[in-house]
Amino acid sequence: MIQQTKRAMALAGVLAAMSMAGAAWGQAANPFGSFKHDADQPIEIVADSLAVDQGTEQATFTGTVEAAQGTLRMTADKIVVNYGGAGGEATGAGRIDKLRAEGNVFLSNGAETATGAWADYNVAGGNVTMGGGVVLAQGDNAVSGQKLTIDLNSGKGEISGGRVRSVFKPAAKGQ
Repeated sequence: MIQQTKRAMALAGVLAAMSMAGAAWGQAANPFGSFKHDADQPIEIVADSLAVDQGTEQATFTGTVEAAQGTLRMTADKIVVNYGGAGGEATGAGRIDKLRAEGNVFLSNGAETATGAWADYNVAGGNVTMGGGVVLAQGDNAVSGQKLTIDLNSGKGEISGGRVRSVFKPAAKGQ
């Protein structure tokens, strides 16, 4: 009888914690929803150095690289840009199709941020895939895993790979 009571209390505690986490998630905006892009906006890239290979239609930016497209921001140690339709969907000279960011990658759009070891941004398709110990943060809430995929057009995303960990801060009492 005592064992059943302890189990019931433990189950009630788990259910209460889950309902608080669900409420915190519901109070927070969709953690992927603010990650948007406007493919018509220019992409500006600032770096310490640039190497261009016309044969492969790739430009390699290195040294504290900062890339921006509208309100979408990405920083990394290195970003390789595929342009001019090389291996992708973009067409026309100088059009950026894909960016591959490596090393200390930071992605932000408004209050949402994501960090990881690498990221692939398919500009034409509007998708970002990040990997290597990804942490997605929105205010005091955070989700972490090995891989993050975001559809910038719909605001839908997924964190996968290994164990996914979430931390949600409940709303203050009276709010």
